[in-house]
Amino acid sequence: MTKDNIEAQRPKRYWEHKNPLAEILANVSGKARRQMIRDFWNAGAIDQVEDTLLMDDLNLEARESLGRIHPFFMGGEYLPQRLPGEVTIVRIDLESTTHDVIELRARPLPNGKIKLRWLDEYESEFSHEPYPDVIDQPFSFKELKDFIEATCPNEGDALPLAYNLGNCQDESASQAENYRYFTSFESEFYPELSDWVKQVVDAWIEEKLEQKGTEDDY
Repeated sequence: MTKDNIEAQRPKRYWEHKNPLAEILANVSGKARRQMIRDFWNAGAIDQVEDTLLMDDLNLEARESLGRIHPFFMGGEYLPQRLPGEVTIVRIDLESTTHDVIELRARPLPNGKIKLRWLDEYESEFSHEPYPDVIDQPFSFKELKDFIEATCPNEGDALPLAYNLGNCQDESASQAENYRYFTSFESEFYPELSDWVKQVVDAWIEEKLEQKGTEDDY
């Protein structure tokens, strides 16, 4: 399939899941719980997972209990609850101390349009001008990439590099390399998204390395 064909691909709708595992994971925001569910599913033992851990949202007591085990278990568990009909179409996982999670969610409106919102666990503000937060139909892959590249968390740098850049202490190639795997994107509806973000990050690091090489020549 050509690049143009891939970029033109558009999900028919966001409200149907491609397989039973995707349906189970659709509303589970906790990073550790998602990985555990995948592991049990792949081992054919999903029936052994406690019902509590399969819930969309854990109660406060359960979240605090997991957090006492390790900060990793807190990642994603404090995202806002979903609105009726709302689904996650893009998920960003950070390799931060508390393994923070950012999501792009979509929900159907009565008039048939789709309402979008970015959110994280810190009530951050996200701007994405000039793109609106209501769309007529699901994004094509190209449209999604453009929307992501227009999104800036807390008036900072634009995605998909915003969190890499925000955590680098300087502009050096070594710092960029340290954050090569800091940000990961995934989407049930756009399977090519993860590879595209990796290419963007690789290009960013390559640019830093070229700059370093030029500086070393002087």
